[in-house]
Amino acid sequence: MFKKSIIFIGCLFLIFSPYLLHAQDKLDKKKLIEFGWDYPNVSFLKSNITSMEKMPFDGVVFSFDFDIYNAFDTTKFADLKFQFNDLSKIQWKKFTDNFLFVRGSGLSGPHWLDDNSWIKITRNLKNISKALAISKAKGIGFDPEYNFKDSTLNPWLYRPAWYNNLSYQEVGNYVRKRGKQFIEALQTNKPDVKILCFWLLGLVSDQNLFRPIEKTGMALYPFFVEGMLEGKNETSEIINGNESSYWYKKPVDFIISGEYHRNTGGELIKKTLQSQFRQASQAQSVFYDGIYGKLPGAENNFEIKLHPRNQWFSQNLYDAYKSTDKYVWLYGERVNWWKAGGDSVAAAIIKNVQQQINADWNNKNSIISGTSIQWGKGNNQGYDYSYSKSNHILTVKLLDKNFKIFQVYNNSRLIYELKDPQKNLTIDLNEIYYQKGNLILLAINSNKITSVAYVN
Repeated sequence: MFKKSIIFIGCLFLIFSPYLLHAQDKLDKKKLIEFGWDYPNVSFLKSNITSMEKMPFDGVVFSFDFDIYNAFDTTKFADLKFQFNDLSKIQWKKFTDNFLFVRGSGLSGPHWLDDNSWIKITRNLKNISKALAISKAKGIGFDPEYNFKDSTLNPWLYRPAWYNNLSYQEVGNYVRKRGKQFIEALQTNKPDVKILCFWLLGLVSDQNLFRPIEKTGMALYPFFVEGMLEGKNETSEIINGNESSYWYKKPVDFIISGEYHRNTGGELIKKTLQSQFRQASQAQSVFYDGIYGKLPGAENNFEIKLHPRNQWFSQNLYDAYKSTDKYVWLYGERVNWWKAGGDSVAAAIIKNVQQQINADWNNKNSIISGTSIQWGKGNNQGYDYSYSKSNHILTVKLLDKNFKIFQVYNNSRLIYELKDPQKNLTIDLNEIYYQKGNLILLAINSNKITSVAYVN
């Protein structure tokens, strides 16, 4: 994991004017979570939550005072380490969706084969579960990416010599067992725990493009995900944080990401769990430092003359909101939102996007109509569309003869696809869309030019 200020554009609404937002089910309200190197600890939260909640977020990823918690730690911690009393005194109000930061690592390795070590690990995880319940946090922000120098402690590497020369599959069976223990322990006091995985299987899929799965840096992680799927109850939730979206540049990247990760990730786990895996919800990330060129080597990233940073930040945040199932997380390393107001310009942009979305939740129009927006070079004219809320009928008139694919998404999920579409389409959405979340239209022509419309 990559682990703030420019003059505010007064006419920012013009950036989004092609994307008219409309009514969205209030039960499906989406949330913006702040996470970065400025993550607060429990004591800081207890003393500063009132001022923190003036920032335009719905929640925060936080840590205990002593450090970021390592999920596979075998240390016998006293209850005081979990700060139950301090957590109970945090006066959350505006921040409704908060997550405790947990690394997918251990100071002495993951101990996959050692039952005695996992008795200690699960004991600690049960205390984490108690801390979540006391703090009323939604769950954990789980970072499985290993970023330390000592590769022998990377829990996801498979080296036969480390595991008594057991086969990849044999070690995987142990890891699957531990993944199940992991989520069951977290459900002990927090049965509806949310595990926001900054990476689910996207990083594994990326690595697997270049080498066999057992030789990747995340080789054993799919087994751990399998275990979590086997152990989760009906109310807990595993969320794909999609850290890949750090570097997205256009709406289609966000729109298709959910289906892409469900399909590629699903191929890495056993068939009996693939259907359950594809039910995982999709979050989206926005990378402050990457967009604003705060990282070494990123100063001139993505042809800034063609992608002004404020506009890119605005557009990515907007697209992330529309294509997420619930959560957008804003990640930053070189910005501190809790000191001196963070980046006031970026904060104003965030508020502007949120105000647009919130205002349109109250839109009472029974028919939503508009014209798509083209992304890419070419003469694609896109399409006109009209959607009737009363009968859930979508009508589309294609203005480009070269469209090869027409798709309809509900947030991150593909619910309708037509290849080589005719000019005039009438689509009955009654059985596939229930007015919860965003309805998104995507068409792709023979030149790979996309036309996008956010219907609501």
